[in-house]
Amino acid sequence: MNVKMANDGKFVIRPRPGLIPFLTGIKQYYEIISFSTLSKNYATAIIQQIEDGRKLFDYNLYRDHCSLVGRKFIKDISRIGRDMKRIIMVDDVMENLNLHSDNGILILPFDGDYNKDDRVLYELKKILILFYNLKYDDLRNALKSYKDEIYEKIIQKKK
Repeated sequence: MNVKMANDGKFVIRPRPGLIPFLTGIKQYYEIISFSTLSKNYATAIIQQIEDGRKLFDYNLYRDHCSLVGRKFIKDISRIGRDMKRIIMVDDVMENLNLHSDNGILILPFDGDYNKDDRVLYELKKILILFYNLKYDDLRNALKSYKDEIYEKIIQKKK
């Protein structure tokens, strides 16, 4: 997602292509938690625009749920009280995945350009549904098993 502040003080949100189909498509299989390094007020305003009256996220976590590492707020998924075998974290900031790299999928940030063919979330939805159907006891093993396919289909390369 690409978020900028307009001159009038309102947020201009350009969601990554496929965001809503992704969230609605995996909701029946997974608990969806938004986790932001932003303050609660800022992140809530963005989440409300994304949800647009729908309940897409089961929980929302903010900067106060992060760990301060050096001078950066880092998303520490061990603090959310879920079984680490059942968590997959998708992020576009490598530092957020460093604490639990076995649980993570790194994607490049969306720059807001809808003219590019960005299929990341469409492909990620297929893979997450596959993991669910294969009934992995530990999703970290699924990520390891499908590492090459994830890299090929999900992780964008700058062109």
